[in-house]
Amino acid sequence: MANKQQDPVDKSNKFDKIIKENMVECTLPFIDSLFNLNIQPNDMVDVDPQIQSTQEREVDFLKKIIRTNGAKDYLLQIEFQSKNEVRMNARMAEYYTFLNRKYDLIVKQYVIYIGDETMTMLNYTQHEDFEHRFQIINIRHKNYLEFVKSDIPEFVILGILAGFGQDKSEVAVKNILQRIVTITNTNQRYKNTLEQEKYLRQIDVMSQLRGLQGTIIKILKNMDITFDITKDLRYQEGELVGEAKGEARGEARGEARGKAEGEAKERNKNILKGHSKGMTIVDLADFFDVSIEYVKDVIKNG
Repeated sequence: MANKQQDPVDKSNKFDKIIKENMVECTLPFIDSLFNLNIQPNDMVDVDPQIQSTQEREVDFLKKIIRTNGAKDYLLQIEFQSKNEVRMNARMAEYYTFLNRKYDLIVKQYVIYIGDETMTMLNYTQHEDFEHRFQIINIRHKNYLEFVKSDIPEFVILGILAGFGQDKSEVAVKNILQRIVTITNTNQRYKNTLEQEKYLRQIDVMSQLRGLQGTIIKILKNMDITFDITKDLRYQEGELVGEAKGEARGEARGEARGKAEGEAKERNKNILKGHSKGMTIVDLADFFDVSIEYVKDVIKNG
């Protein structure tokens, strides 16, 4: 995704975490929809995604694909980019070289661009004695309905980043949210769990890439869906305090009593709670997308 050496409060951290977490569940539909590769569940084998060089790197997604029809096995590498990286072609060439040397396998490489600005990255490196190519897929060129028809919530969530075709954004967002609600309400796997809230909050975070946070909140309110952050066990453990939760609850419930005041109060309260649970100042600034100085001030006056 974005360069791993990033500012501690870089927003792309949030998108990176969600996508990496969800790829475990939606690998096959993702591959079928975007790459047209004939891969079955038993064809994939976990391999170490870390690359040792002068600095340690870790690719976003890496699997060994086992072929049973006489074709050669290969590595499948997927990187997610929320921003244009000027030398992405050089980085992918570096990845190919190290992965090929480490595993002695061909590497099929894909970059999935999920950003909002026009994609400008090159998908090749070509010099007099060296040439390397990989595929870049702009998720906006895929219709969101391809994601909505899935029964896998993690895959449906990615629809918020796809193209909406002829549908207005409000219609597309509602269809995506309704699909998540339908799956989690009817599939026995999600009964009596917090998964529905988790997925809806993830959509809220991912919607920032398209400036649709307001639309998400408005539609959720009309769907009569209410988040209660305090019921989330990870919140109680101080692991998931942050903008994704404070914004969802603060905007959904705080408009009547003053949106700005309600959000600030809730954010500061959660900063103090996270700090009491042992979270560092840098981690708190990352979660809440505020400056380190802001966090220090809240703790000092808390």
